[in-house]
Amino acid sequence: MRAARLAFASLPAFGLLLLAQETARPPGAYMSAADISRGLSTAVATDAAAGAAVTVAPGIMVRRRSSGGETQYAIVHPFSAETYYIVDGAGSLVTGGVLDPPAAVPADPDVVRSKSIKNGVTHKVAKGDVIVVPPGTPHWFNAIDSTITYLESRVRVK
Repeated sequence: MRAARLAFASLPAFGLLLLAQETARPPGAYMSAADISRGLSTAVATDAAAGAAVTVAPGIMVRRRSSGGETQYAIVHPFSAETYYIVDGAGSLVTGGVLDPPAAVPADPDVVRSKSIKNGVTHKVAKGDVIVVPPGTPHWFNAIDSTITYLESRVRVK
C-alpha cells in the first residue's frame, strides 16, 4: 500500500518531466569568431568613441574601440550592470568616483555621459581580464593602447 501511495504521489512530477522534455526551447545564440571578426571589420560606429559593435544577442555585444583620436567619454548606467571580458588589446579603465563635470539630463536615462571621472580607480586591463561594473558606477576607458576588443554584457537590474 505504501508503495502504491508513493507511486501515485510521484505521477505529477513524472508528468511535468515528460512535459518539459516535449516542450521545445529556442536554441542558444551563437556567432562564430569569423562572423564576429567580419562584423567588426564592416561595422560603422554610430558613435566614434563607443567604437564598432556586433550584437550577438540582446544585451550581449562584441565591441572594438581604438585610440584613433576620438575622446572616450565617461559613462554611468543607473539601472544596468555591465560585464566586460577583454578579448584582445589593452587599455586603462577607470571605475568608481563621480562624473566630471556632472552630466546633463540624458536622452536615455540609463546612459549618462560626461568627459571624465574624478576620484575613480584606474585599472590596466588586457586580454583575458574581466571587469564587472555595478549599476550606477561611473566607468571610462581613459586610455586605449591602439585598439581594445571586448565582450560586453549589459543587464538591466533596476
